Amino acid sequence: MEASAESSEEGQAGPARRLTADDQRATAAELLASIAVALWLSRSFWLPGRYVVGFDTVAYSGPNFDVTVESWRAGRLPLWNEYVFGGVVHLGNPQAGALYPPKLIGLLFDTNRAMGVLVASHLLLLAIGTVLFVRRLGCRPPAGFAAALVMCANGAVLTRTIQFEQILVLAWAPLLVLGITAVLSATARPWLAMAGTGLVTVMVLLAGHPQIVYQLAFVGGVWTAAELVRTHRGTRSEPPDDTSPMSWQPGSWRRLTDLGAAVAIGAAVATPQLVAALAATRDSAIGLGRSLEQLEDPSLSSQPHRLVEILFGSVRGVNEAFFAGGFETIGHVGVVAAFAAVVGIVAAARRRATRASACAVGALAVLGVVWALGPRTPIFTIAYNVLPGFDLARGSARWLDITAIATAIGVAWAVEAVADRWPLDAGALAASAMFVGALLLGPADVVDLPDRGTFVPWVAAALAVAATFVVVVRRRATWAVAALVVLLVVELGATSRYSVIDATTQATSIDKLPAGVAGELAGRPGLTMALTDDLLGDPAYLVAGFRPNTNVLADVASLDGYDGGVQVTDRFVALGETTGPGVDPALPLRNKLPVSWMPADAARWGVRYVVLDNDRNAQESLPGWRRTDLVGPEFTVWENPAWLGDAVGRLDDGREVALAYERRSPTHLVVTVDDPSAMRVIVHRQIAPGWRVEVDGDAGRLIDVDGFFLGVDVPAGTRTVEFSYRPRWVTPSLAVSSIGILALASCLGFGLRGRAGRFKVLR
Repeated sequence: MEASAESSEEGQAGPARRLTADDQRATAAELLASIAVALWLSRSFWLPGRYVVGFDTVAYSGPNFDVTVESWRAGRLPLWNEYVFGGVVHLGNPQAGALYPPKLIGLLFDTNRAMGVLVASHLLLLAIGTVLFVRRLGCRPPAGFAAALVMCANGAVLTRTIQFEQILVLAWAPLLVLGITAVLSATARPWLAMAGTGLVTVMVLLAGHPQIVYQLAFVGGVWTAAELVRTHRGTRSEPPDDTSPMSWQPGSWRRLTDLGAAVAIGAAVATPQLVAALAATRDSAIGLGRSLEQLEDPSLSSQPHRLVEILFGSVRGVNEAFFAGGFETIGHVGVVAAFAAVVGIVAAARRRATRASACAVGALAVLGVVWALGPRTPIFTIAYNVLPGFDLARGSARWLDITAIATAIGVAWAVEAVADRWPLDAGALAASAMFVGALLLGPADVVDLPDRGTFVPWVAAALAVAATFVVVVRRRATWAVAALVVLLVVELGATSRYSVIDATTQATSIDKLPAGVAGELAGRPGLTMALTDDLLGDPAYLVAGFRPNTNVLADVASLDGYDGGVQVTDRFVALGETTGPGVDPALPLRNKLPVSWMPADAARWGVRYVVLDNDRNAQESLPGWRRTDLVGPEFTVWENPAWLGDAVGRLDDGREVALAYERRSPTHLVVTVDDPSAMRVIVHRQIAPGWRVEVDGDAGRLIDVDGFFLGVDVPAGTRTVEFSYRPRWVTPSLAVSSIGILALASCLGFGLRGRAGRFKVLR
């Protein structure tokens, strides 16, 4: 690890540096060590007898995953979720990630275990991708291991692991920037790199959470700009240096079109998801983003006076959410990683070969922290008003994700800088100034400092890492590298022991939690509602109490729903306004019901059953309802005596009659009418763009009954009415996706053919 002539000014971060046998062994060891770290961090997700069950696991991610897998198992496109909101789009909800290929693992495991295996495998992907990316930058082992450790063990990423939809996207970040680097650094058309980048683009777009997709798009854009500057630094009189691809590359701007083509191909493959999300957003009352007023909520953004705590974390067993000022704002990278990242970024910025990249990484680190503060700074407000899609930041504190990514890259540079003895003094001094400044802000009442049990380890870690950079490296670089890696392992290992993962680990999966008496409603006609409480820390109560969305796990359809994002339609909001005007539209329907809900009113909505917490007054809440024999220690199921059926016929005089109803699939409903009177056929399921109706095989005019339900007018006599959900965009989007898949396969084929040709020449 000592300095060499080849690692001088232009030698850093060269992807074309040929690997010796020792390099290959070292890289393999680095990968194995990084995999071991990822497996250890994710052990609660895959070890037998352990399950991670957060609130969203029960009330959102699990039910969405269940609907997706059920559709695939039946051989259907997961277009529609029939269990919540009286029926609502499923594919159009980006967070459902209904077309994400890795979710096929749900066909092999129960929901909770499948989700756990997916999270663990994506943490592995994050670790491996980080090592490969750092290797592409030219940093030798153990820089990749150090970066992977920081990338996987920081508070932001560990928090994302229990936010299922978010970690599935974030895990692709290293491979995304790796693909960008490979394409833009090529001297000829990089077919294989284009295929890889296109595939990563597909995965990012299909995986789930729109805010994390936006974050990766931003990171990719910044990194692309840096790569263009880095690879186009020179004049045409300068020859390209094959041993130093971080120096001038004359075709870098031409490669930008290759990168655009790769991203476009990936977007084409993901067209069904993108078009579905666009259609759902147009039909939604809430959309994908939040207003500035909403983002001012302290629970969604970092608090300035807690920034030191947020970034440094604690090695003691404390409640991380409380320590950092909120669950969303957990984002510690640790004292050692923060210190080392500043050293690495400053050292890289002082070298011409890595200056552009270092500036980009430094900007990402700072912007992540500033934007995590939410609308407290002009920088955030300007970005909100100027950058398209910036309002996708449903939680401002989540911008700490890009700070974590930048920190990991900075740490890799720091390890390489120590190994090659780059100019370290400026970086070390900058890190020291940052740390001392942070501590001085405490007495100035700008930031809060924790108790001695946390503060003393901070100081000890800072002194140890400073000594490594300033003293140990002057004696022997190998010792300094080892010391730095050990310090990272010790601190991040200690902080990760008390992560939110451990706080949400239990011995029972959500699949094994009993649905209670309400579970007996599976297969019965009629919609349900749950008048139960939000005991966020009690998964068993949430499942048995049909907390909106958990009814999905029991295969029971509800008129209610929770946290639907784009699934909260204007129709659903209007329905709630009839009983609870002025109530937050994002809240479940049960929050908008009157104190006493009359049977006739519930029947008009198609509600047959109510699951009631036994602590509530049934006579007050449900006057006139009939108690069923489904009675348990916590909940009782009540039946609506006024309910007629899932399908009813409304006559001219306002009377309603029950009609024969058949559910052939979630998107195909059949009603049989045999009545001498003309009537309006009503199915108590939510209407949406994409529903069609046929009467005796002929197209009918679909009616939104009461502004919410499926309906059609039919003449007297015996009629067969069929409602089907098949949006017009489905077939064209699948065609575009097929073309994208062919283009992706072509890139791969051209790349493999070219590589085979080179091998043939060598032979």
